[in-house]
Amino acid sequence: MTYATLLGITVLQTAPQRTHLSLTVSGTGLNMHGTAHGGLLFSLADEAFALISNLEAQAVAVETHLSFFRAVQQGDVLHALATPERVGRTLATYRVELRRCLTVQDRPEDGELVALFLGTVSRRARENGAAEPSGA
Repeated sequence: MTYATLLGITVLQTAPQRTHLSLTVSGTGLNMHGTAHGGLLFSLADEAFALISNLEAQAVAVETHLSFFRAVQQGDVLHALATPERVGRTLATYRVELRRCLTVQDRPEDGELVALFLGTVSRRARENGAAEPSGA
């Protein structure tokens, strides 16, 4: 079982221009204040970042940043929308918006922005035999 599976992350779309994941916050993902743990939000954003950045190359993170805007509650449905900001030959930067929606079926673009993640990867051509990300 992967860490993403353990957290309950669902991959809805993987494409080089947009990767979309979702997660419903459960009681096990709460912090001492009764809101979603920052590590849970980071993990969701990081999974979207990892998937999109490894679709067309072999990538490893060199820098990430996460800004929290709103508290997230148990039962909230979060969507992670990852898009490229700039993709070069050896470095690429991606933006991941974490948005709160009422259901998994809601348009994530219409959801409330609760956190913003920016990450940069070092990238190189995929080595022979290296697996592409499975998204699960």
